Amino acid sequence: MNGLSLSNNVFIVCFMLWFIRYYVPPMIANASPLLVSGSHPIDGGRIFIDGKPLLGPGKTVEGFITGALMALFSSMLVSVIVGDEYFVPYGFIGGVVGLLGDMVASFFKRRLGLKRGDPLPIIDQLDFAFASTLFYWLVEPGFASRPLFVLYAFIIILVLHVVTNNIAYYMGVKDRRW
Repeated sequence: MNGLSLSNNVFIVCFMLWFIRYYVPPMIANASPLLVSGSHPIDGGRIFIDGKPLLGPGKTVEGFITGALMALFSSMLVSVIVGDEYFVPYGFIGGVVGLLGDMVASFFKRRLGLKRGDPLPIIDQLDFAFASTLFYWLVEPGFASRPLFVLYAFIIILVLHVVTNNIAYYMGVKDRRW
């Protein structure tokens, strides 16, 4: 084994541990609302001043609670994997912030006249990742020193989002492939 491949392997291991730490809780939180059939919209059915729904019926209290609980549970698991007992609050908050990022995107999609399920490429796939990245960047001093890691993470999340949405569509969990 030469030094270059050892160096590449170390980089990959470091990146994967970093990715698991920062993005697994928000990814799991973001996907978890699909597990429940919510009937209580977070916006209470309110209409914004432009006459369009504030968020729409797809953002429910039940979905948010499920996502937050899954952020907590996945943060506990990640804490064990990366060996950082203090990670749980960061992962949990990162997951909740990811859910809020998804709601912000929903708000703007309604302003653009897009209905629930209508695609807004890149934003649909990365809204939660943008929000959780902003959170980690603000609270974690060395997070911003890894812009290449963030770029790779966004590429992986984008691909995973498309793949998992297609799987959910073919399983009948989602009614649209995106």
